[in-house]
Amino acid sequence: MAELIDLNKEFHLGNNFTFKVATKFSNMLDSRYRVIVKYDAQDIPVFKDDKLNIIIATSRETHSIPEGFFRKDIFLIFQHYHMLDKWEYKIDTPSVYPIPLGPFNDCYQDIEIKPLSQRKYDFTFVGQIPHTGTRDCFKRNLDKLVQESGDKFKYKVKFTDGFSQGFSPREYMELLANSKLSLCPCGAYSMETFRFFESTLMGAIPVVDRLPKFWYYEEAAFFNGPWHNLDNTLSKSLNYLQTGSCRRMLQGLAMYNNDVLNVDGLASRMRKIVDQRHTNMESSREYLKGLRNCLKDELDSDQL
Repeated sequence: MAELIDLNKEFHLGNNFTFKVATKFSNMLDSRYRVIVKYDAQDIPVFKDDKLNIIIATSRETHSIPEGFFRKDIFLIFQHYHMLDKWEYKIDTPSVYPIPLGPFNDCYQDIEIKPLSQRKYDFTFVGQIPHTGTRDCFKRNLDKLVQESGDKFKYKVKFTDGFSQGFSPREYMELLANSKLSLCPCGAYSMETFRFFESTLMGAIPVVDRLPKFWYYEEAAFFNGPWHNLDNTLSKSLNYLQTGSCRRMLQGLAMYNNDVLNVDGLASRMRKIVDQRHTNMESSREYLKGLRNCLKDELDSDQL
């Protein structure tokens, strides 16, 4: 069993899913390894031993280079909000691997997952409109839809004053479990949001306008469309859910919950990445060295 260090110490406040994955993952490793869970901006201690240090970096929506990337004593980093370049493309590196945010709320295990035909709402959104402007277009078009659609849709919309301030965690997850579709606009700084994964777990199909190209979105079930054409996106999505063709999507949703958003499933996948890192360590050494130098130069130039 690997040593597990929690530098965060706040998972009881939310995103306990990640800590559960870290615990399961560390149990799969032997004593050669050390697993460190941290907010991405937190400093990583220097350990004077030869253990292989694995970081699970949470938070920091900016998709920036994770703390520890330039350190040679860090064997591997699993990162929320994986680093993107200035064009919002994923920066591929053998030492950093993207993992899903998972649900922020941890009170969903005993909530009934109803068939779509028994759900009250066609779509729902409960959340804030942050000062960063990332949801301004979304809100304008959602307001327009609400004003003009009449009784075309059954919905629940509530704008809140801040993160996780709308309903209690359980009420919020129950609302998702009673929704066919869940509107999932970008977060305050990132294209990613906990709502995407919470909706998926509750069987409410996410509706998004854009997502980063990470492996866990490629395997997910969702509807995609621009916010300025929201009425059309919702109409087509709801019509699709009434056809026999939607069975494959719903099966994919169940498989996703049993694999990617399952503690054991995600931890097992991370364990395989550890093996891959050992396999490619020598062959990728020069590439990783060059990438570190290149990104370090970019950081230095940005700070001038």
